[in-house]
Amino acid sequence: MKKVNFILLSIIPLILTAQQDSQVSFYQQNLQLYNPAATGLGDHPILSSSLRSQWTGVEGAPVVQAFNLSVPGGEKKLGYGAYIVVDKTFVERQTRLFSTFSYRVPVGKNKLLYLGIQGGGNHINLNYNEINVAHQDDGELENITRFYPNIGLGIHFKSNNTYFSVAAPLLFGHRKTKSNDAISSVPADDPHLYFSTGTRVPILKKHWEIIAHSLLRWVQYAPPSAVFNLGIGYQKSEILFTHQHRTSFGLSFFFDSNGIMSAGYAYQFPTHKLTSQLKTGNHELILRIKFKPKKMTPLENKEDGDLDPQMMIN
Repeated sequence: MKKVNFILLSIIPLILTAQQDSQVSFYQQNLQLYNPAATGLGDHPILSSSLRSQWTGVEGAPVVQAFNLSVPGGEKKLGYGAYIVVDKTFVERQTRLFSTFSYRVPVGKNKLLYLGIQGGGNHINLNYNEINVAHQDDGELENITRFYPNIGLGIHFKSNNTYFSVAAPLLFGHRKTKSNDAISSVPADDPHLYFSTGTRVPILKKHWEIIAHSLLRWVQYAPPSAVFNLGIGYQKSEILFTHQHRTSFGLSFFFDSNGIMSAGYAYQFPTHKLTSQLKTGNHELILRIKFKPKKMTPLENKEDGDLDPQMMIN
């Protein structure tokens, strides 16, 4: 069975997009991971933690852990935060660490434009001690640890119930550098472009909404990725159907009582003819903690358009 799992884990990433940037189901709650301009969008500091397990039951299958902190700037208009993404697949562990900053620009009544920048890098560790090899002195299987610095840019526009987001979170590619380090390059080493949009349409009574949003990813040398979500929300809680193009279907639940903590669960089952043979799906949990903000003046003054942060889509 281990031999079968090894073959699957070696072949599947070459066919699918697993060797691109890590992607989570709750991307709308973690948009900061894909666009630094999505830092400090709300009116409270928020700490988020996500855990995603793919192909459950397969030894060495991908596991992604993400932690991000987002702090709004208030009257100073400068939001700041940071995130860590740990992606473990078989013998490879990638740890992405970035600091993120955004600057808020009012562009009309109930409309805001955020300009973002981030800096950090990706730490890669290949630990061949986790596998059995025929010759322990094989020089081609020496453990490798490297750090590759990077920067990213993005813009994010939002109004009362709609947002648009465009970002290049990794501007520098590292194919040549990794080749010099004797590490095989993959699409994750190339610059990525992310496009995201979403809307919430009120229905029935005041607190009920139809929710739709999507995340598109483009990277050279790999097929594009597209995720679409559609569902219903009550106040800040929601139930969404998910479709990742040519890859999976799923369902997610997110509960937010507008208190200190909120949580969610998502499940996706593969539809690709290769991964569907695994007869297992992807599980994801998210936990968010909302901190009480410091006392400060309103988000914007009347000259900036009478903005109400409570009405703005996150």
